[in-house]
Amino acid sequence: MMSADDPAAASVASKALAAPTTQETTTGVSIEPYTSRTRWEKLQEVIWDGGDRTPEERKLVQRLDIHVMSWATFGYFVRLLDSSNITNAYVSGMKEDLNFQGNQYNLLLTFFTCGYLVGQIPSQFLLTRIRPSIYLPTVELLWSILTFCFAAAPNVKTVFALRFLLGMLESPFAVGVLTLMGSWYTPRELSKRIAIFYSASYAASMFSGYLQAAIYRGMNGTAGMPGWRWLFIFCGLISIWGPFWGYYAVPDNPYTTKARWMPAEELEKHIKRMDRADRSKPTPLSWRKLKKIIMHWPLYVFTFTLICHCIVTQPLNYFSVWLKSLNRFSVYQINLFPTAGQATGLVSTLAYGWLSDGLNKRWQILVIPATLNFIGMVIVACYPNYGATFFGYLLNATSWGFWPVLYAWAIEIMHKDMEERAIVIGVAQTFGQAFIAWVPLLILDVGKYAPRFRLGFAVMSGIGVLQFSSIFLVRWFGKREAEKEKAEEVGIGEDVEGDKTAV
Repeated sequence: MMSADDPAAASVASKALAAPTTQETTTGVSIEPYTSRTRWEKLQEVIWDGGDRTPEERKLVQRLDIHVMSWATFGYFVRLLDSSNITNAYVSGMKEDLNFQGNQYNLLLTFFTCGYLVGQIPSQFLLTRIRPSIYLPTVELLWSILTFCFAAAPNVKTVFALRFLLGMLESPFAVGVLTLMGSWYTPRELSKRIAIFYSASYAASMFSGYLQAAIYRGMNGTAGMPGWRWLFIFCGLISIWGPFWGYYAVPDNPYTTKARWMPAEELEKHIKRMDRADRSKPTPLSWRKLKKIIMHWPLYVFTFTLICHCIVTQPLNYFSVWLKSLNRFSVYQINLFPTAGQATGLVSTLAYGWLSDGLNKRWQILVIPATLNFIGMVIVACYPNYGATFFGYLLNATSWGFWPVLYAWAIEIMHKDMEERAIVIGVAQTFGQAFIAWVPLLILDVGKYAPRFRLGFAVMSGIGVLQFSSIFLVRWFGKREAEKEKAEEVGIGEDVEGDKTAV
C-alpha cells in the first residue's frame, strides 16, 4: 500500500480525488475545468479559443500569441523562404549559369536534408541545456547571413556546401518551436497554432515564387547579376530582422523563463494553466529517463508515421520541373503556377487545425489529408494529360496539413514529459528527413524519370496506404496509454482512501 507521506503519490492522488468536472481530450486525459458549453461557446471554440474561457485567461493567451506566435511564424516563414527559393532559382537561370547536370537538382535537396539530419538530434539535446531564447534566435541569425552567400556562389559544388550548412542551421527551429508551444499552450489551443506556424511554409513558398517572378522581370541583369542571384539577396534582407525580435520574445518554458515582457503574476497563471493540463515541470535528462523514452512506444510509432508522411509530401518539389518540361510556359509562369499548390496547402492546413481543436478530434481529421494525398498520387501516376496531372499535384498539397494535427496529437499524448516530447519529435523529424534524403534519389530521379515520375508516384501511393494505416496505429496505442493513466490515478486514489481509513 502507498505510504501516506509519499509526496509524489500524494500529489497525483490529490489530482485524482479533487479533480473538478473536466473535458476529455483525445487521449482521454482531463485538462481544463469548465461547465457544459452552449452551442455558441462550441462555435467560438471552433473559431478561436472558445467562449468558456474567462476574459483574463484569453488576455493571457493573447499576450503569449503576440510574442511567441509572431516570432515563430515569421521565423518559419523566412526559414522556408531561405530553403525553398532554390527551386525558383533553379528554374530561373541558375541551372544554365552554373551548368547543373543529370540529377544534381536532386542533390540540392539531398545536401540540405543531410545537413538537417546532422543538426537535428544534437540540437534537441542542446535545447535541454541551452535556453531556447538564446539558442533558437542565434541559429536563425546565422542562417539569415548564410542566405546572402548563395548570391555569390560561383559553381555547383559551392551551392551544395551552402545547402548542407543551411540545413544544419535550420534543423533546430521547427522542433524547438514545437517543444516551446507544448510548454505554454493547452491541448485545446495547440493544433490551430501549429497549423498557423506550419502554414507559414506555404506562404513562404508562394512568396518566393512571386518574388522570383517579379525579380526576373524587374531586376534580371541589374548590376550585371542575373535575377536568381538577386532572389537570395532579397531573401536575406527579409530574414535578418527576425532573430532580434526572438531574443526578446522567446520565453523558454514556464519554470525557467526570464522573459522581460512577462510579469511574475502572469507567469504564475501560466504555471497553473500547465498544471491544469497535467504538464510536468521539466527535469534534467538522465540516462535512466533516456532509457525509459527509448522503451516507450511513441518514439517508434510517431517516427514511422512521420517517415511515411515526409515521403508522400515530396511531389510539389517537382511540380516546377514538370511544368518546365512541357516547354509551353515562360519562366515567369513556371514560378507563378506552383503557388496554386502552396495556396491549397495553406488553406487546407488552417482548416484541419481549426477543425481539430474546435471539434476536439485528432485521428478523424488526419484521415482527410491522408485520403486526399493517396487520390492525388494515383491520379498523377495513372493519367498523363495536363489537366489531371495539375489537379493531382494540387490534391497532394492538401495533405501537408497532416503534420500540425499529428504533432498536436503527439504533444497531447506525451503531455506529462517535456523531455520525451522534445526527443520523440526530434527523432521523428530526423528519420523523416533521412528518408527523403535518399528515397527521392531512387524514385524521383530528374535525370531518369522526369517529367512524369510515374515510378515515384506509384511507390508513394503505396507509402500513402501505410501513412493512412499509421493513424489507427497511433490511435490504438494512445487509447491504451490513456486507459493505463486512468487506471493508475484510480488506483492511487483508492490507496489514499484506504490509508485515511486505516489512520
